[in-house]
This record gives sequence, C-alpha cells and structure tokens, in this order.
Amino acid sequence: MNPPVIAGYCRISVDEEADQENTSIENQKDMIRDYVRRTFPESPLTFFTDRDRSGYTFDQREGYCRLRAALRAGTYDILIVKDFSRFSRRNSLGLYELEVLRDEGVRIISIGDGVDYPTRDDWLNIQFRFLMNEMPVTDTSKKVRAVIQSRQAKGAWICSAPYGYYLDPVRKGELCVDPEGAEVVRLIYRLYLEGWGYRKIAAHLTEHGYPTGLQLQAKRLEHQGRDASRVKARASEVWNSNSVANIIGNDFYIGTLRQGQWRRRGIHKTDRRVPEGEQLCFPDHHPPILSKDLFEQVQHQLRHRTSTRYRGVRKYPHTYTGFLFCADCGSPMFGISYPNRPSGYLCGAYHRRGLKGCTSHHVREADIDANVRHYLRVVRDGMRRSLARLDELQSAQRRASLSQRLEELAHTRQTLSAELQQSTKERIRQVIRFPNREEEIHAAFDALEEEYHQRLDALKEQEALLTGELERRSGLKKSLDLVLDQFQRLLDLPHFSRQDIGFLLHRILVDEDKVMTIELRGDITELLSTLEQASPSEPDHTNERG
Repeated sequence: MNPPVIAGYCRISVDEEADQENTSIENQKDMIRDYVRRTFPESPLTFFTDRDRSGYTFDQREGYCRLRAALRAGTYDILIVKDFSRFSRRNSLGLYELEVLRDEGVRIISIGDGVDYPTRDDWLNIQFRFLMNEMPVTDTSKKVRAVIQSRQAKGAWICSAPYGYYLDPVRKGELCVDPEGAEVVRLIYRLYLEGWGYRKIAAHLTEHGYPTGLQLQAKRLEHQGRDASRVKARASEVWNSNSVANIIGNDFYIGTLRQGQWRRRGIHKTDRRVPEGEQLCFPDHHPPILSKDLFEQVQHQLRHRTSTRYRGVRKYPHTYTGFLFCADCGSPMFGISYPNRPSGYLCGAYHRRGLKGCTSHHVREADIDANVRHYLRVVRDGMRRSLARLDELQSAQRRASLSQRLEELAHTRQTLSAELQQSTKERIRQVIRFPNREEEIHAAFDALEEEYHQRLDALKEQEALLTGELERRSGLKKSLDLVLDQFQRLLDLPHFSRQDIGFLLHRILVDEDKVMTIELRGDITELLSTLEQASPSEPDHTNERG
C-alpha cells in the first residue's frame, strides 16, 4: 500500500492584532514537517502558503485556491495545518469548506487542535474551535469601525488628500492647498462650463502636461528632501475621464467635508453609497479652492447635461440645444446650420419622421435671442419695481421694525432674568427667617419662578421667530440682488453662450406659430414667488410668452 500524499498549508495574516498569536510561515512549516516525520515518515510533503492574507475568506488567498483545486482533483490525500486558525477564521465558511473537502475524501489534521477529521468524528470540538478563531477578527473589525466612526463624527480627515490638496507633514491631519493642483482644478471647472466633456478635458490635460496626482506627490516629496522614486515609478502622465469626473461635482473643493459617504455591511463586503441625508457634513472645514458660485454653476450644468443627454461641444454649436422644446409634442428642438442661411431649430420629431411626427416649428436663433432679451428686461424691471415697493413698505413700518422689537424683547428678557435672580435670593432669606414655614415658602416661590420661566420661554420663542424673519429678509434681498446682477450681465452681452443661458433659464417651449414660452430655473422661480408674496400686486413674470 502506497503511503498517503500530504499537503501542508501555512498562512500569516496582514492583521497583526487579530493574528497576534501567529508564528511565522517558517515555524509553521517546521511544526508540520516534524509531525509528518513522526507520523507519516514515508509520505511526500508539499507546502502551500499565503502571506499577508486574511483568514476571513478563501477566494482572496492564491495559495489556498491552488491547494483547493489539487485536493479536489485527488492529488493529495491529507491536508495538515498548524491549527484551524490558519485554515479559516470565519465560522460558517470554514465549516462548509471542511465538509466539502471531507466529501471529496480528504483527511484534515490540525496539529494544535488535536483534530484528525474524519478519522475521529470530533465535529463539536471543530465547531467550537472555528467559533473561537472567528472572534478576534470580528472584534477587531468592530473596534476599527468604532474608531473610524468616532473620528469621522469629529470632522477628522482620515484618508489621503484629494487632488489639489495635501496633508501638512507637521500638523497632523490638517489639509493644505497645493497651488499647482488648485490651478488645475479651477481649469477643469472652467473648461467644463465652456461645454467640454470629461474625455476632452482629460486629453487636454495630458497633452499640455498638467501633473497628475502622483506626479504632484512626487514633487512635494522631492521638495521636502525625501525619496520620491517609488511614487515616480507608479505615477502616470496620462489623465483619464474618471479622474476628471471625480473632481467635477465634489464639494470638497468649496471647503465642505463629507464623512461616511460609503458603508460596508461586513468584512470583505462591497461598499454601498449612503444617502446624502445620512452623511456627516462639515461646511467650511478646510480652505476652499473654488468659489461657491462657480461650483453651483458647474452643478447646474452637470444636472442639465445628464437630463438632456449632452455629448460635448458640437462642431457647429447651437446655443439653445438642450433648452429648446416643441410645445406641441414635447420633443427637443434640433439645431440646423446651412452655409447661406441663419442658424435655426426644428422640432426633433419632425426632423426624424417628417409630418408624421409633428410640424417643423422652425425658429431662427436670432428670434430666440430677441425673445430672451425681451423676457429678461421684463422680469428685471418687474423685480426692480417689486424691490422698490418692498423697501417702501418696510420703511413705513420703521417705527415698529423687527430690530426695534428685538431690542424690546431683549430688554424685557433681561428684566425678567434679574427679577428671577431676586426671587431666588428672597426665597433663601424667607426660609432663614421663617424656618417653620419652609414648605409653604418653597411652594409659593416655586409657583412664582415657574411663571417667570414660562414668560422667558415665550420671549425666547418670539426672539427666534423675529431673528429668523430678519435673516430671511436679508437673505432674500441678497439673493434677489444677485439674480438682478445676472440678468443685467446677460443683457449687456452681445451674444449668449450655453453657459450664460444655463445660469437663469430652465427651458423654452416653441409652438407651431413660433410663440415662445420661457421658463426660469426652479430656484429663481421660487425666489420671485417669495418676492411677490412679500410685495403684493406684482404681476407674475416667471413664464413669459413672446
């Protein structure tokens, strides 16, 4: 009878805390060799090893995957490990794998656990061993997760810095702006607003030699007098569209820190996106690279491109493509250009199917410009009148202004607080003077002080409401001034660009008689509605037919 062929398996984990009782791969091999020499002196022994591999899964271990294939092919009769913690640290998967190997006719020996399975049916002992081996891994995972969540809740940055930033080498965790990288970020945003797509921007950055993230890191290391050879070896000169996409839309560049954007359900599980409302958000956390206005413009452009299937800059650009729609069938209007005719637009359904789809609805771009300019003037003039009327209304109420009312409430609150302090002192004096009436005195003063507290709470609520109203009015005025500035800026331009149109307009509907209905962006429409409520008798200009 031939001696059994033996495979020895050794593993050491990258997780030192969970694997702190480990011995080295060489020591594991020595233990297995010693056991085989004493127990199976004539059997050949082959080792399979995994270094820096977690015992929580099997598929990520290259050595074990080769061993598994050989065991199932019948190449080896016996599998020997130092103990079951080298085989698996996950209770359910480890036991299942063990049963599969047993059914394939493999004999498994764990030297440290005293198990020879299935020669001796010691399944209860095996289950207990696997359960104990899993505990350090899950415990460590929970500890690490708790530490990370605690640091995230405090607004601490725990990852590598995004492009355009670097971590201060002296003040740990502090984010600093990289001037060269910041200029690249601003360039990406400007190009995107001009209508460039991710791939075109990436090609431009590569062609003109703008540094990638690892190239910037290598420069910083060299500037600090440190070895940058390993970073240089990994650095690529080529930008890709994913890198550009990750920069576009990341509010980190306006100083906002978002923590907990991804969540992993368990060890070696895939990450899942966390809803924005459940993320930890810290505005003004670090120095910004972009202005909030520029960032919001790009976000609006991004949403617009997504909803209109935008595909970059056209060879013959049409300003209103993506904003212009047929009022009768709802199809997007299709831009057309001829050498000897002015630029114009056709109904998309008519362009594809002729009169079976719709009528042409042909409109010239110059006519759209004229209508948009007229519309902007009407809305601008209406806003100015409403703002003037609102200022008059507020000035007429100056005697009972919100600010004066707030001052009166603050004075009343101070008076009540002083009376409450006096009541407390008087309570003590009365108790000292009439100790035999202490209970009666406390009851009387409790009722009095309860009344004071109720009045103070009511004053605080009034102050909060008035303060909110002041802030709302101030914010409304600033927002309206900003919109008015945008209207005036557009009216001063000789020609509109897609970027200019996207600042204010949502869409333009064109009917068969070439009558246009112009709709503002939703946030601007809401702002104008608020202005109309604050200054009655102002006509609605959020939709204009021209």
